Amino acid sequence: MSRRTRAAWAAAGVAGVLGAGLVWGELSGWPVLRQPIENAASQQVGVPVSLQGRFKLHLLWRPRVEVDRLRIGSEDRFGAPHLLDAERITLAWQWRDLWHWQRGERLRVQRLQADTLDARLMRLPDGTANWQLGQRDPPPDAQDTDVATALPRFGALVMGQGRIALKDQLQDIDLAIDVQGSEGEAVSDAASGYRASLSGRYRTLPLKLQVRAGSTLPLIQDPEVAPDAPWVPLRVQGTAGAARLLFDGQAAALLGLPRLDGALQFQGRSLAEVGRPLGITLPQTPPFDLRGRLSQNAGTWRLQASRATIGSSRLAGDLRFHQLAQPRRLTGELTGSKLAFADLGPAIGGEGGTAAPPARQVARGRVLPQRPFDLPSLKAMDADVQVKIDEVDFGTPAMAPLRGLQTRIQLMAGVLRLDDLQATVSGGQFRGMTQLDANTQPAQWQARLDIANVDIAGWMPGLRPDAAPGKATATTATKTLKKERDQARQGGEQAVQSYVTGVLFAKLDVRGAGRSTSDILGSLNGPVDLTLRDGTISHLATEAMGLDVAQALGVFIRGDHPLPLRCARFELQARDGVMEPRLAVIDNQDSTVRIAGQVNLRDETMALRLVTQPKDWSLLSLRTPITVSGTLGQPAVGIEGRGLAGRVLGALALGAAAGPAAAVLPLMERGSQTDGDPCISAAATPRKP
Repeated sequence: MSRRTRAAWAAAGVAGVLGAGLVWGELSGWPVLRQPIENAASQQVGVPVSLQGRFKLHLLWRPRVEVDRLRIGSEDRFGAPHLLDAERITLAWQWRDLWHWQRGERLRVQRLQADTLDARLMRLPDGTANWQLGQRDPPPDAQDTDVATALPRFGALVMGQGRIALKDQLQDIDLAIDVQGSEGEAVSDAASGYRASLSGRYRTLPLKLQVRAGSTLPLIQDPEVAPDAPWVPLRVQGTAGAARLLFDGQAAALLGLPRLDGALQFQGRSLAEVGRPLGITLPQTPPFDLRGRLSQNAGTWRLQASRATIGSSRLAGDLRFHQLAQPRRLTGELTGSKLAFADLGPAIGGEGGTAAPPARQVARGRVLPQRPFDLPSLKAMDADVQVKIDEVDFGTPAMAPLRGLQTRIQLMAGVLRLDDLQATVSGGQFRGMTQLDANTQPAQWQARLDIANVDIAGWMPGLRPDAAPGKATATTATKTLKKERDQARQGGEQAVQSYVTGVLFAKLDVRGAGRSTSDILGSLNGPVDLTLRDGTISHLATEAMGLDVAQALGVFIRGDHPLPLRCARFELQARDGVMEPRLAVIDNQDSTVRIAGQVNLRDETMALRLVTQPKDWSLLSLRTPITVSGTLGQPAVGIEGRGLAGRVLGALALGAAAGPAAAVLPLMERGSQTDGDPCISAAATPRKP
């Protein structure tokens, strides 16, 4: 036998021995490797690792270890007795996953199955965690890492009984999860499946949930590790803060990037209370009740809300929350049959039917909303949502609802913008936009609005002296008021049914700054232009503004009736919260009323002066300028006593000298007609009485 032949036989023998050894090892479970594995694992991860009781290891086909008890320790600084203590456990992996883990990637585990499992997961404020096995320092991105994405990734985690305690001081999470259950042959078998109770808090949101899963428990399955994980019936019921939650559907994973789909019922005090701890920007609202379908796949949550009751609002929609986007992003469509303006009160700085906050209690007597906006929440995510609402209710029968509201809500890098805003009411249209920029100090707000062809009395049935709450509607009011205007033009004596009617046109382009509605209006700058034409005005109100006693008495006796309104124009300019009229005039066939002065929105005070120029003759007139002072909450209406006193004293003196009949002469008003249209006149200064 040649040397080459002997070498070949020797190599074959060695290979045979090695092969036989591998076969023996795989069949016997490599019992001789128990101690070397314990030592190597303890040295590698930096904490004690022990394998107790029956031990069986497979290294070649589907590598895995089966052991009666596996215990992985935890460093003393984390304050936990261990990281993992499990009995009758099977742990499966892939060699390439360990290779990637050795190079700093997140650990992937194909399967962890145990009859009992006790895991204590701890993370300190500096970002170090006891599950970062073998790492002495926190990863550089620890401050931005959620606990669900920092933990090892599992293809499946199945247990008979278990407890998982999670205390993450970095993300402010403290949860306890207790699990018990068993594998059943059929999902419908009442004895099969798992039950879990979850209690604790997620940031500032207290949680107390009961979870029921059929067949297997998809507790920490990772869809990227186990993309073919089976769907399992899942029911979650309990409370999240003050909100009540019920989810009934199916899931293939619950943490990390969940895969779930099912019916959702969600009720609570305010959407903001739920969204804030989750990093989702939602408005302050009254109590809500949401019904629909919730699903999550590939990092995108989808809510198909068939019914969302928020206060008295009735909404629906199809919204998507993109969890993996940077920054997180909300998209979709919000629809509904009714949006009650009062339900937006907390979101725009009002009270919304809730108890007054301290800032509001200090500012008693103020009517503008004082409540600060939640500006930091505007930077928590981006949004792009289309809004289509059938009706916007102002919450009072004095104003008809807006119809067909449409807008696009965009939230981008702390800038909240409502674009393409449009709605209809009483034959006319609203169009405009508004924006709030939370990136500046103070926050900057701007708005542009264009109102055209709105029947003001149809929009504001409260202008009717006989308006009964809940009875006036835009349709009936518009028909009645059209009839009144026709009768007024024909000289009819129909009793007035509305103090003011007409077609309203308005434009505004204003800006302000601040942390509340009050701050913004108190710093308002820009023009506001309102024009009312083709309408009527109460005859009695006209004479009252001019203090024409004789004519007012005659109108009172025979009944008030509308006078054709030639025009009304209010061209206002806001400067640092002070509204001043450049032109403010009301003109009808009886009188021309001009208004001067200012309204200070910073301190909510008023100082207005109304001067009436009559167009007709009157026997007994005490005509003198009328003043409006005080505050928006407590206005005070008065008269300028100096001019009135002069007329009265003159009447008394003439009556004493020439007889009682002569006393009437100083109180007579001859009246005068003006040329041109006062509503486009450049002269806005009130004339001396």
